[in-house]
Amino acid sequence: MKDKRLLRINLFILIVTAVLTLSAKLIDIEQIGVAGVMVGGLLAFFYFFSLSILISHAFGEAGAEGIEVKSAGKLALKLLLLTLGLAIITIAVILTHMCQPFGFLIGFSALFGSIAFETMTFLVFSKPQTESGPDDE
Repeated sequence: MKDKRLLRINLFILIVTAVLTLSAKLIDIEQIGVAGVMVGGLLAFFYFFSLSILISHAFGEAGAEGIEVKSAGKLALKLLLLTLGLAIITIAVILTHMCQPFGFLIGFSALFGSIAFETMTFLVFSKPQTESGPDDE
């Protein structure tokens, strides 16, 4: 994985998960639970990290024409299995009462918060790109 933005998002997920877990421990609300926040955040990290690696490898080897049809089918199958695996793990964690559902959702929200934070930092700190259009002659 060569894209620094994806690495920063993964790091932000871990940081936000740690902050949310600490906050849940300090607040100590029974309906949220510390374990749920931690499990949700770690699952979000695992999912985004796996997705980052999968997409980076798939599009890193793409040529000017894009991805080959055979590779695209394999990529779609891997994405489907990754998403189904996440759904099955999520259902299993909640149904076995390993954690509270609200806590899990709060922990999993670290994924979306991290993406939003990276987007804002990119928009604020990136250099403006000049538009290169056709020259009018």
